[in-house]
Amino acid sequence: MNENKVSIIIPCFNAVKYTKQCVKSVLKHSAYNYELILINNGSSDGTKEYFKTLKLKNKKTFKNIFVIELDKNIGVAGALNLGISKSCGKYICYLNNDVIVTKNWLEGLVEACEQNPKNAVVGTLFNAFENKRFVENAEKDKKEIDRIAETVFLMNKGKVKKAKTIHGLCMLIKKDVFSKVGFFNESFYPCFGEDIEFCKRVKKEGYNLVDALSVFIFHYWNKSVRSKEFNKQNKSIEKVMQNHYKKFSIPRKHKI
Repeated sequence: MNENKVSIIIPCFNAVKYTKQCVKSVLKHSAYNYELILINNGSSDGTKEYFKTLKLKNKKTFKNIFVIELDKNIGVAGALNLGISKSCGKYICYLNNDVIVTKNWLEGLVEACEQNPKNAVVGTLFNAFENKRFVENAEKDKKEIDRIAETVFLMNKGKVKKAKTIHGLCMLIKKDVFSKVGFFNESFYPCFGEDIEFCKRVKKEGYNLVDALSVFIFHYWNKSVRSKEFNKQNKSIEKVMQNHYKKFSIPRKHKI
């Protein structure tokens, strides 16, 4: 295990347009030492071709890009666990493929985690999914995301706040915590709830969940699960949510 590295794991099921934006932002804004593990979770939309091109373009500049190709969708938790088993970082960063990260994001997450030995999982500030106007403005001008991130950083540098749960759109985890609480629960197939249930186990073991208040990221929300292919396989994300709320007793207050 590399004591000074973050293993960023991005499970990808289609939505290649957003995956490209996500990866571009990671490569641009990640100053902290990291490896990038991209998992093609059975995509059929050009994700495989994009990853091949990405590796060819960046093989000299970015040697720490690793791609795992899967023939079928094994679920978010399954993909994450596979990525974790291949990782070498002290920290794991689970990142959704429809997220855009910003300057200082990775350093901010690590700094928040290292403030207290009990801090085990770290989240960020992010835009609310109901704010469609902000999403539209950000689509037109990506610099709007950077402007907000810079303001948040200047206002909250070094500030950390305890959280009730951390959503998997972006969560940094101390890797040694997995030996205490176990990996992500693959029963949450194909997605939704694996992050909340994991955080419940982390808290039960006496660790802290915290938000790095200096870090702002942008999230498009549910781009992988709004496709016709996902709905064909799983009916709809709303149906998946309802089933998981009931089956795993997820509190409604954690609904997103």
